[in-house]
Amino acid sequence: MTVRLITPPAAEPVTLEMARLHTRADAVEDDALLRMLITAARVQAEDFTRRVLGESVWGVETGPLTAPFRLPLVPCMAVESVTVGGEAVDAGLYGFTPSGLSPQESPLRAVFTPGPEFPQGETVLTVRSGYPAERFPEPIRQWMLVRIGTLYEQRESFAVGSNFNEFSRSFIDSLLDPYVVTRMF
Repeated sequence: MTVRLITPPAAEPVTLEMARLHTRADAVEDDALLRMLITAARVQAEDFTRRVLGESVWGVETGPLTAPFRLPLVPCMAVESVTVGGEAVDAGLYGFTPSGLSPQESPLRAVFTPGPEFPQGETVLTVRSGYPAERFPEPIRQWMLVRIGTLYEQRESFAVGSNFNEFSRSFIDSLLDPYVVTRMF
């Protein structure tokens, strides 16, 4: 199975204005740095939780499908297209159950179910994954703001040749705990 990003998120879950307010950064010269820190915090949260945070489009390539297939992207909201051997497959030949957005919603992983007439061959699913802006989990946003603020405050200590101290797990990291997806593959 191969999973690849096709269309990255159009917007970050933390806006530049939110980051400015949280860090108390007034200088316009810091905007580029803050944008990089926002992206870095999102990527780090995605890595830690094993979730796709920004709404984006992904391609999932797999072999022939004969049984229900749990998609590796959480949350996964929709199937945009399916091809088998390069040929488009009609939506009536398969079913799709989207994943829940919060830890309390079920199922955790979206399920693609090929029907009895589903063609056999190399299958490519194009899916929409990540949180819509209006449903983004506030605990993850707060974790990102704290991470952005810490990185912004300590930016000089990360310069080349400086002593780098890795962040240890803290209370704020527990905000991500309910959103961690255990490996299932």
